[in-house]
Amino acid sequence: MSALDQIASLLGSENILASDTDMQPYLIDWRTVYQGKAQAVITPRSTEQVSQLLSWANAHDQVIVPQGGNTGLVGGGIPDKSGASLLLSLRKMNQIRGLSVENRSMVAEAGCVLEDLQKAAEAADLYFPLNLAARGSCSIGGNLSTNAGGLNVLRYGNARDLCLGLEVVLANGQVMNLLSALRKDNTGYDLKNLFIGAEGTLGVITAASLKLFSLPKARATALAGVRSVADGVALLSRLQAKSGDQVEAFEILPAVLLDAVLEHFPQTQKPLAEAHPFILLMEIASSDPALGEAEADGATPMNRLMEAFLAEAFEDGLITDATLAANETQRQKLWDIREVAPDISNKVQNPVNSDISVRVADLDAFYQDASQRVRAICETTRICGFGHMGDGNLHFNLYEKPGGDPAWEQKRPALVEAVYESLAKFNGSISAEHGIGVSKAARLAATKDPVALHLMQQIKQLLDPKNLLNPGKILK
Repeated sequence: MSALDQIASLLGSENILASDTDMQPYLIDWRTVYQGKAQAVITPRSTEQVSQLLSWANAHDQVIVPQGGNTGLVGGGIPDKSGASLLLSLRKMNQIRGLSVENRSMVAEAGCVLEDLQKAAEAADLYFPLNLAARGSCSIGGNLSTNAGGLNVLRYGNARDLCLGLEVVLANGQVMNLLSALRKDNTGYDLKNLFIGAEGTLGVITAASLKLFSLPKARATALAGVRSVADGVALLSRLQAKSGDQVEAFEILPAVLLDAVLEHFPQTQKPLAEAHPFILLMEIASSDPALGEAEADGATPMNRLMEAFLAEAFEDGLITDATLAANETQRQKLWDIREVAPDISNKVQNPVNSDISVRVADLDAFYQDASQRVRAICETTRICGFGHMGDGNLHFNLYEKPGGDPAWEQKRPALVEAVYESLAKFNGSISAEHGIGVSKAARLAATKDPVALHLMQQIKQLLDPKNLLNPGKILK
């Protein structure tokens, strides 16, 4: 009996995709950078079936590559080109097992799409704040496996901070149930955190207990032009204090990236009349509905707070112009600019992309230092460092200027190194929210503290001694 026949006898043939056509969407990432091969794509419907599959794989030394919504950016959910792997897709495991208003938590299976979880929480007048541009297709299992960040980390933390417990199937098929939604559980090692950010190399997350929060009932969203990253950092500190730490998002985009967005996405609208070196997108929010109620002149108390903040910042010379969203339509138009910004990398030739983080206090110095190093290699490079300024996470991306340096492709390796040399100077992280996957495994090995790296290797050996779960990802 063939391997696939054996699996079919365990899980049913309806949970196996084996034709090239059926498998293709699972074997290439959305940026078309990584493409692999597999014997088949296995689509179990339950934790029990995942356990049966991994138990069988352990007995037959079969490599398994877990995958969520396949929205990753570092190749972590794509098999290699050997064709020997089985790809394990969690998409069919998409049920919300329970939601407790009193405990402010929900239990969701790994294949649940992030946007569906947000809507389920909102239906209960609660809020699940993890927020990514890919929310309509990414899954919570993948979010946790990469410790996803996104737009609201400043206030609510990464995926890790939003997780109370996990259900995980280990490499040998055993099921570890740590789904309890307790807020305090001081009973030894916090094992769930081994699997969050592990990208499926230590076990397969099948379900999670997630924290919920009060649903925001009032928001104020503004976009402002600033002269420098340093002015943006100063504004962040002021807005935190002015709003009582109610800042949900604080994003930065340079002028060159805004120009690219307006060029490639004509449905977006120019937010300010004049050009500015950088623009900031800021949002504060409260669960107090009274702060969102329009007064006689149509303004809300939340918008008045933001308006006063902007006026003071303008008077002090920290901003050069600003616009404040008066309604949800205007708010969404401002967010549209930020949400399509990552797609520029798919519109240009041979981009240099990164996902780095430094201390917020070092953002301006890093931006200047990295820019100088890049310009020394290629003066015409379009430097498009953008992203989550509020938590120090920038996507410091580099694009070739149209008609620019003909040697751009040859200079790309040096440009990459320039960014990481500057990052090392400021003791930053090579991966803030996208994970390691295959794209950064070698760099992790070269930059991670040797003691920490050795301990990671020992943990991998303990939990997956045969190296059957997503080999080649994170650890070389």
